[in-house]
Order: sequence, then C-alpha cells, then structure tokens
Amino acid sequence: MFRRWLRLPQTVLGTARHYAGVHQKVPHIRLPPGRIAELKEKLVASPVPTAAEWSAIRKGILDERRFNATNVDSTVLGLCHELESGKSYVRFLRENGIELNLAMAGKLLRLYRTEHSDGAGLSEEERQEILRLYEDLRGKNPVLDANTCEHLVAALTLTDSWRLSFELLDMIKLSGMPDSATYSYLIARCFHAGEIEAGWKLLEELCFNKRLPKDDVFLEWIEHCLKDEASFKQNIIKMLAFTNAKSLFLSKRVGSALTKLSPRLGIRAAESRVTDSGKCSHCRSSLASIVVPEESFCALRDAFIQAVIIKKEIFNKTTPKELERFQVFLKKTKPYDVVIDGLNVAFSTGNQKSPAVYAMQLAAVVKHYVRLRKRVLVIGRQHMDRWRSKDMKYIRENAFLFLTEDLSQDDPFLLYAAMESGPGTDFFSRDLMRKHSFLLGDELGAVFKRWQQEHQYSLLSITNDGRVIIKSPFKFDMFAHRSPGNDHQWHVPLVEDSVKIPKVEKQACWLCVRFE
Repeated sequence: MFRRWLRLPQTVLGTARHYAGVHQKVPHIRLPPGRIAELKEKLVASPVPTAAEWSAIRKGILDERRFNATNVDSTVLGLCHELESGKSYVRFLRENGIELNLAMAGKLLRLYRTEHSDGAGLSEEERQEILRLYEDLRGKNPVLDANTCEHLVAALTLTDSWRLSFELLDMIKLSGMPDSATYSYLIARCFHAGEIEAGWKLLEELCFNKRLPKDDVFLEWIEHCLKDEASFKQNIIKMLAFTNAKSLFLSKRVGSALTKLSPRLGIRAAESRVTDSGKCSHCRSSLASIVVPEESFCALRDAFIQAVIIKKEIFNKTTPKELERFQVFLKKTKPYDVVIDGLNVAFSTGNQKSPAVYAMQLAAVVKHYVRLRKRVLVIGRQHMDRWRSKDMKYIRENAFLFLTEDLSQDDPFLLYAAMESGPGTDFFSRDLMRKHSFLLGDELGAVFKRWQQEHQYSLLSITNDGRVIIKSPFKFDMFAHRSPGNDHQWHVPLVEDSVKIPKVEKQACWLCVRFE
C-alpha cells in the first residue's frame, strides 16, 4: 500500500522504464474533413498569416468539440504543409508565452525535413533552430519517447550536428525498433559524410530488423561512388549485390539515376522488360534460374520438419494423433506431382457460395492436372465431406484426398506433403506463406522463398466451359543479379516505391546494366 503512493526511482521499483512522451500515442482527435480542407486552403493562399489570423484559426479550432489548450497547437501545426507557415505559428505561440510540447516540436521538426529533404537550402538560422529544439527537448527530458527521437533524427540529419542521431537511435531501441525512414536518414547522412563503414553497418542492421531502405540511401551511395571513379564500378556492383542478398528492390527513381550516369564511368544502363520465359528485351539474354539445388532442398525439408513439426508449431491448431494419421497417409500414397490446397481453390471466387460451386471449382483444377497425367493430392477439411456432388466423387476417384479437422491449419500439411514428396513436387495455393518463411530464419527462409517461387501455382479464373487459367511461377531470379555466364551484365528489377511493396513478384520494369 505504501508503494502505491510513494514514487520511487525505477532502479528501486524494478518496473518498466518510463520516459518523456510515453503517453503520446492516444487516438487521434481530428477536425471534420471540410474544416481541414478549408484551413489548408487558407494556409496555401496565405502561408504566413498575421498574429490576428493565427489567433482566429486557433480560437476556431478550440471552439470545436474535444479540442483544448493541450492539443490545439499540434493540430494547427499539422495543417501547415510549408515550413514558413510552421515557423510563423511557432513565433506566434512564443510571443504569447506558449511553450512547445513534444507533439508540437515533432510537427515542426518534420516540416524542416519536408522542406529540405536533401539538406540543401537550409539556412544557418534554421540549423541553429533545429539544434536549439534538440537541446531544449534533451534538457527537459533525459530520455525521450521513440516518436520524438524519430522527429529529431529527421531534422538533425539535415545539419552538421547529425552525429547526435546515434544516441537518439539507441534511445528508440529502449522501447521498440527505429522505422525505415529514421534508419534511412542516418544511413544516407553517413554516406554523404564519407563515414562508409558506419553507413553499411546501419544498413545491415536495418535489413536485419525487417525494415526497407528509402531511395535516399542508394541515391546518396551513388553520389559517394562518383567521388572515386577508380572504384565506381566496384561500388555500384556492391550495391546491386547487396539488394540481391537482402531481397530488396530498387525504385524507378534510383534506376533513373543509374541510366543518367556518364558512359565514361564504364556503366551503361537501359530500361527493359522481361518476358515470362525470363528473356531481357534489351540484350536478349536470359535471367538466372532460381531452381533450388537438391542439397539445399534437403536442408530446407529437414529444417521445416524441425521448425514446424518437431517444435510443435503445427499443434497450435491440430493434434499429434492427426499428424500421425497424415504421416501414415503420406507413406502410403506419395510421391505426387502437385499438392492442392482444397479450400483455397474452392473459396478463390468468394466464400458466400454453395458447396456445389466450391466442389465444381476444385474439381476443375483437379481435372486440369489429371488431363496432364499428373499425380494429385488434395488437402481439405472434414466439412468438405458433406459436399455431396458428382464433382467431389470425381475428386475422390481421380486424386488422393486428405481431410484435416475443421480447426486445423491447412498450410503446414500442404507444405509438409509437398516437401516430403520430393524436389519435383509443385503446390497449388494463393497463400503467401510468410509465417513459415519467418520460422525458418534468414538463411533457410531465403531458400524457402526460392523453393516457393519455383513451385507455387495459383488459380486466376475458370472459364464458362470449365477450363482453368493458372498463374505459373516465374522461375528466374526476381532481384538484381548477374547474367549467367556474363560477369559484366546485370539485370535489375525496378518498383514504383521501394518501401511500399505489396508482394514479391516479377516486376514490369527492369534495367539492363552493362559494366564495360
């Protein structure tokens, strides 16, 4: 009871660490959309309002429900899309004796980054203001919350005081993991300042923590490479090889920078397309195959059994008895040419249809493979046994069928069967299988992704006459890589946004890069 009322140091209590801004993450209080549009339009027309205009804007927001003196000023700063507007409002606040809180300071710091994304054009006065904000926040709060640290890194990396960001990065790690932008700002600044070892170390850390680097990282690396023409080609190859090793895509923005390089540097990059058969439209050569060697496949199969079966990951939604029944079934019926996720196919056009439709769709896929004289295993759930129809009768007579308990997970059974069947077996499902890749760790997770890319088929549609349109795997390296048998030729896929990638697939746009 005494401890409840007496505030003791954290080291005495042994409780969780508390720090400035820990309560910042609360549900956002927003103005009505129409009001936001009105105020933004007003600030675009007059980016630097007078004190009277700022006062009117502030009072107008305070008149809205749920707004008070604590949250009104960060709301106003959030409406400022130009740095001059934000600086003007901060001056207004200071003239009226209102101090910046953490949220307000964060909004202002982000405006500095938005206005001067590459650090160019930042005045000495603005540099001093960023440093002053940093010193003020650090003076009041020995440990800052992650959000405020990220805002500070975004602005500090525009200045000569950017090395202060390393301590802030460590502070973020007290409660979580830095985001992609925070890592990227600091890595790009390291490359800009010539601190290459520190930059690459952070880039490795970023990838280890499952973050994606922003364009500025690679654009700044290219700028650094231009300072040493003797090592230019070698350093660009280092960047391309890194993206392959870490399964990263470069953006079209970075690709454009590569195509604009002077030919005297010994690099010629041209935009290209790649056919489904792996041919480059520019040089007519083939991309590298991603076929997994048998030795790697065996290691993957053994690791999958260890991670998913022996460590009982599969028992989260099944039983040892069911698994044993499945293993006996596999011994009697394998090998297969293809293993089909029955429910995934059945529900491919929605799950609000009749069992007869589900059975028809599944039977259409099975028929496709039976016509090709393939040995087929269908994995489903026991409730499918109630789908009484001629289509289910066809499936039972022409394919092997294993039905799990209704609460069991399909994916472990599907993948286990495909791997146990051998390296030549394909599987049929639209599921991305990300969880299983994660369970295998980085090295074998990468092998799993290559095996998945090589062997996974999925249903696109079924025509009125019952023919199935199937998405076949792209059996070539989807990341930047050297052409087989030609160390001087690289093929580099490009995406619109390297940080926002919905799924890994063959890209429409590529670069054909030749090192001379």
